[in-house]
Amino acid sequence: MRPLLLASFFVLAACSSGAPSVRTRDGMMSVSEEAPGSVEANRSIIRTAMLEVERADPEQGPAQAVSLAKTHGGYAQRVTSESATVRVPAERLDVFLGEVPGLGHVAEQSVTADDVTEAHQDLKVRLANLERVRERYLELLQRAVTVEDTLRVEKELERVTAEYESLKARLESMDNQVTLATVSLEFRRPVRPGPVGWVFYGLGKAVKWLFVWD
Repeated sequence: MRPLLLASFFVLAACSSGAPSVRTRDGMMSVSEEAPGSVEANRSIIRTAMLEVERADPEQGPAQAVSLAKTHGGYAQRVTSESATVRVPAERLDVFLGEVPGLGHVAEQSVTADDVTEAHQDLKVRLANLERVRERYLELLQRAVTVEDTLRVEKELERVTAEYESLKARLESMDNQVTLATVSLEFRRPVRPGPVGWVFYGLGKAVKWLFVWD
């Protein structure tokens, strides 16, 4: 039984190093061969938004932003005296942004969408393959008959488990970023020109009139 156990051990060690492979009805399939068939119809998009909102009482803005996020199923990630970072369900982001003007005048707004579909699918495939390898190592550990075999299998099992947990954490983090959009809001008072500022404003209007007629 021991030669068979050692042979299985070396096959698993080879499969779990580099790009893991899994057995199918047609033989061994590598991650790169399996990935195309694993791509889902929906894209994995990470959406983020940044806004600057003007209002007479900016210190009241963060609490109202958090309240608005909660009405859309979101929550506060970070809140300061005049800013708030909230997370809202990605499918509710556009509706949420449409209601932000109720918090004040939106002076600036930017929205970005990062397509991470390929990376997301790659993590899922690699995680599934590592899980299969872990299961095989656990089976080998049960069948080990010598201390030497046990130690060698346990060492490989520890390595594969560490890699598995690392990939699992990365996938969970990416899932969270895809599911919940991140919105950062900065609140400030409207900037009004002083007496000298109005003078330059008037000069600017006059210069514009010399060159451009509406």
